[in-house]
Amino acid sequence: MKNFKVIFSFILLMTSVLGFSQTDEKSIQAQVTQMVSDWNTHEFKNMDSYMTDDVEWVNIVGMWWKGRAEVKAAHQGNFGAFFKGVPFKQKSLKTRFLTKDVAVATLVSSVGEFFPPDGIDHGNNKMPASDDILTLVFVKQNGKWLIASGQNTVVDARAANNNSAKK
Repeated sequence: MKNFKVIFSFILLMTSVLGFSQTDEKSIQAQVTQMVSDWNTHEFKNMDSYMTDDVEWVNIVGMWWKGRAEVKAAHQGNFGAFFKGVPFKQKSLKTRFLTKDVAVATLVSSVGEFFPPDGIDHGNNKMPASDDILTLVFVKQNGKWLIASGQNTVVDARAANNNSAKK
């Protein structure tokens, strides 16, 4: 009977831990979905609901933005110029929990063609459609998962196809 109680207690504990993780993972997915939606509408009024006040973001060309106000303004400016009308799509999301309050999510998204730096076709500035990989650090604050840090990298398909680590 004692072994049964121990096993039953262990099963209850594992069930609650797994349920907790699935709920947290769904919450993180919802935040990522909102961010991708903002990319597609090119309006970032929802950013306050999925990023911390002190968020830091490194974009695809190495610009380092600090604080939600700066991150929001930079996104709004870029998406209002060269990303105007460009489609974004989430392809995959993998989340790894480092602690009960910290998670790292790796997001792969597809980005349509665009014309930097101003969104205008100057004949030689067209960037082809590509995939991006984002590393997002989430922290749980007041029961809500928020992005505390983000870093975005464009996947170079030629390099990715020639990855010697795969061989």
